Amino acid sequence: MFSKQDLLGAFAVVDEDDSGHYFFQHNLPKTTYWYCLKSSADQDVLIVSEDVNDRQFATAVLDQSPEVLFKDKPTLFKISENVYGFTHAFAVPNNYHGSLKGNLDSKRDKLFLCVPIFRCEFSGGETEKEFKDMAQRMLPVFKWKRDVYPKLRVYFDNPKTGAGTYEAGALLKIKTLVAEVENLNGVISGFVEITNYKGDVIEILSPAKDEYKLIRNRSVEEVMDFCGVAEKLFVFSKGE
Repeated sequence: MFSKQDLLGAFAVVDEDDSGHYFFQHNLPKTTYWYCLKSSADQDVLIVSEDVNDRQFATAVLDQSPEVLFKDKPTLFKISENVYGFTHAFAVPNNYHGSLKGNLDSKRDKLFLCVPIFRCEFSGGETEKEFKDMAQRMLPVFKWKRDVYPKLRVYFDNPKTGAGTYEAGALLKIKTLVAEVENLNGVISGFVEITNYKGDVIEILSPAKDEYKLIRNRSVEEVMDFCGVAEKLFVFSKGE
């Protein structure tokens, strides 16, 4: 459990509201991180935003978090409607994140990081390594005013360009995925296989120039042009 005095050992100013939420900030040359912490004897839950100081939203998310969070894996939960459009929050245990490391290391055992998200951004079963990789390379988790970054695992091979992945696939941003599908145009021996956050799978082939074949559930096939495929991909990425 954190006390105000604990936090003042690491931050110059710490505010506290009537409900026991602590507010503090970390100023960097080009950005500011705003923190809100809800601390109890059983667990400490932290929410962080980059360049957005919105105490009302921060406390609302923390107050909606379950009373007991999983200690060895993420906890996914719904949140109420908000101006940012987030639908859920994703709380991860201390080994998943580096927040409050340094002077407060001895207090981090029960510290969960709570990230507001769009539902399609996480499956809910991410490992520590996968979450860190996504947060570092794919998804600006502390930016509340951001676009949606759907979770897409892609397995593909393009003999023409030499690009591809191992069978386990790789996480790609939607724009990168669309570019790879465009590169597949007319490459008869190539393919792109995409898995979204729900675990649904589609495969894309290009049997002829300017013609694409989209296969759902290994059986349902549709033939269309590139624009049609791109539109389908955006819908599929959100699990619709």
